[in-house]
Amino acid sequence: MQSIHNILTSGRTLIRGDNLEEMRKCPDDTFDIIATDPPFNSKRDYFVPYRDEHGKEPDTLVKAFTDTWTWGPAAMQTCEALICDVGGKIGEVMEGLSLFLKDTPMLAYLTMMAIRLVEMRRILKPTGSIYLHCDPTASHYLKILMDAVFGPENFRNEIVWSYQRWTGTTSRFQRMHDIILFYAKDRASVQFNALTEPYSPKSKHKGKRRTTIESSGGIVQDYTSDTSRQKAMRDVWEISYLNSQAKERVGYPTQKPIALYKRILQASTNEGDLVLDPFCGCGTTLIAAEALNRRWLGIDLTYLATGAVKLQVEKFFPQLVDSVIITGTPENADTALQLARDTPHDFEEWCVTHVLKFKSNAKKGADGGIDGIYRFPIGKVKGRNAYGKMVAQVKGGNFTLDQVRAFRTAMANADAVLGIFVVTKSPTKGMQAEARLAGTWRHPVWDMEYPRLQFYRIQDYFEGRMPKIPVGERNIL
Repeated sequence: MQSIHNILTSGRTLIRGDNLEEMRKCPDDTFDIIATDPPFNSKRDYFVPYRDEHGKEPDTLVKAFTDTWTWGPAAMQTCEALICDVGGKIGEVMEGLSLFLKDTPMLAYLTMMAIRLVEMRRILKPTGSIYLHCDPTASHYLKILMDAVFGPENFRNEIVWSYQRWTGTTSRFQRMHDIILFYAKDRASVQFNALTEPYSPKSKHKGKRRTTIESSGGIVQDYTSDTSRQKAMRDVWEISYLNSQAKERVGYPTQKPIALYKRILQASTNEGDLVLDPFCGCGTTLIAAEALNRRWLGIDLTYLATGAVKLQVEKFFPQLVDSVIITGTPENADTALQLARDTPHDFEEWCVTHVLKFKSNAKKGADGGIDGIYRFPIGKVKGRNAYGKMVAQVKGGNFTLDQVRAFRTAMANADAVLGIFVVTKSPTKGMQAEARLAGTWRHPVWDMEYPRLQFYRIQDYFEGRMPKIPVGERNIL
């Protein structure tokens, strides 16, 4: 396990884990900025519909995260700790919210956020800032919490991110903005780089240079265009929403444009500063930080998210991918086997998203046990790009010959030409014979042969032996 010192000084780190626990490991006054887009208490599970090679969205969905909150013993205990142990303004606010909201999911959500905001303030430098992205679902409550934690005197801006996107007819005005709450840790010492924007083209004289022209008729004041004239940037930012064809889109739910977070970082950090996103998702803040030569640390609870960030780094900065430190994931065969014993679902997600880098399949049941899917190019058919499909099944414990046979059937039902069975124990001779019955497949372009069904022990992964997978664009979203 990496020490916290190595994690903070490496400059490119992903932590898979509970951000509250991870932030508590950080020393006081560590980060120059926290820029994050936490869940909004939207009361829904977020799934990622991934597109096939023709842009069609199949039925398979990737569950990215759950944005539903339930009041229960854990939330109650945390709320009591905020009121009694943390105390002060945050205790008073939580007590008031408890009286108003009662034991509701909203109070559970705000309790989750409040205890984390307390830690965020502690680990911010005195010159640091926090930008909290929220929507109308809870932004009004979050601002009260931010006032309590950071102090109303340290409130800098309520930034409105305005955008447009395709919507249907509704009985209200279209909701086309999010709120970003900008607070300083200490307004007297906060770092801020003033940004500017051009004057509106509709301005009569602003943004134009006045010139004096002498003529036979006298002196004439002439206004000519001057695009160099700028004004201080407003708190309403019009930045395009990511459409389905945007190059940076990976299909992650709630993904925000990199340009939005680059603007935030340009305003409140300098090169070399340390950026934290404790709800990093697919890594928009982190990619923006890398593009601006800032150091970064991202935390997320799911293996899907940390795998997505690493692949985003591979996409935008392929030369840097080996410099990314990932903690909170299995580091050797023993910890992988422990994960398989303790939380089989997490082991499955890690195998699919980190080891194989396949698309995770959250639709269980009728799929016959398919845990991951991978498509790869096989040339052209009738002038159009053609793709093959490889599917995966993960078994973290014992498995049987019947399960191997069932996987062969699932491969056929899914029209997959290849299948991989990820295991923690060596297959029996009967299982190996069953796999050989599936035969081999030859790539029509590269003239390479692959076993149609192969076993892959997770121990092989840590020993540097990789499975036989055709070349293609590897991604998990």
